[in-house]
Amino acid sequence: MPPTHAAVAYADPVRAAVSAWKDADRRDLVTVLGPVLERSLEAAVLAAGWGEGPVVVVPAPSSAGAERRRGDAPLLDLAAWVARRPGHAQVRVAPALHQVRRVADQSGLGISERRRNLAGAMAVKPMWHNVIRDRNVIVVDDVVTTGATLAEAARALRRAGALQVVGAAVAAAQRHEQV
Repeated sequence: MPPTHAAVAYADPVRAAVSAWKDADRRDLVTVLGPVLERSLEAAVLAAGWGEGPVVVVPAPSSAGAERRRGDAPLLDLAAWVARRPGHAQVRVAPALHQVRRVADQSGLGISERRRNLAGAMAVKPMWHNVIRDRNVIVVDDVVTTGATLAEAARALRRAGALQVVGAAVAAAQRHEQV
């Protein structure tokens, strides 16, 4: 798992907001969750010592089925909202990752089961290799539970030539360190 920053604990009211935003089509909550992700991204950049240079932000991919059900990719929209904020001109959002095989729903799986479920499941889309190669990358997710998603995303990004990969999330399960 890459060094990861999450601004808040995954507990109510954040849990309820994330669930409503992601699964109940409450995309208006981007104005609530966006500033929280922005704080996590800024902490990740600062901790990595990247300064003022360009940063590529890659959302963790949803499964194709989840995107069909929802009709969109909410995490991509959340990352784009943060990138449009003042002071983030050097942030480029790249939907570079995709799942290369089916994975089981992560909810209800333990740490080792989640890691096995996701092992080798992600890759950088061919059209994004030049954007990722030799760049600093922040992989973002809504919630860090075990870190399996961020670990698999970081593996795929490093394989595509990312210089350094760090993680940022809106929230983290309380067993993870918080910003």
